Amino acid sequence: MKLAIVYHSAGGNTKALAEIIHSYLPGAEIYRIADFSLEKIDEYDGLLIGTYTWGSGDIPAKMLSFYRELEERDISHLTTGVFGTGETNYKHFCNAVNHFRNMLYINSNLAVVLKVEQMYQTTDLKRIKKFVELFQNKVRNSI
Repeated sequence: MKLAIVYHSAGGNTKALAEIIHSYLPGAEIYRIADFSLEKIDEYDGLLIGTYTWGSGDIPAKMLSFYRELEERDISHLTTGVFGTGETNYKHFCNAVNHFRNMLYINSNLAVVLKVEQMYQTTDLKRIKKFVELFQNKVRNSI
């Protein structure tokens, strides 16, 4: 089972969330979006995508081309998940996660979605572990 975690973070919250998720997925490869090549996508059984939300619920510019490329590719073989950080005081809390979720639901085997308020807290660890467990089980059952 080959897994990748690809994320983009501006303030460090999404990076921290990606790293804690990675700690629960030993053997998974973790990449900043700038370091990941979509040419390698077919090597993976599972892909987790991490993003924050920009402006009025938008996908950050650095993630937008990745989103569009995934949307155009055949990723039906992939089990996917998306996670992100945001602030609940914004009208469109974690809306970039919603955009990815909707696209992945149509184009891949979407397994899990996780939204976290800003920097994850110890109270979020149970949800994060459950997110990882569900993802791993779906990948295993898909291979």
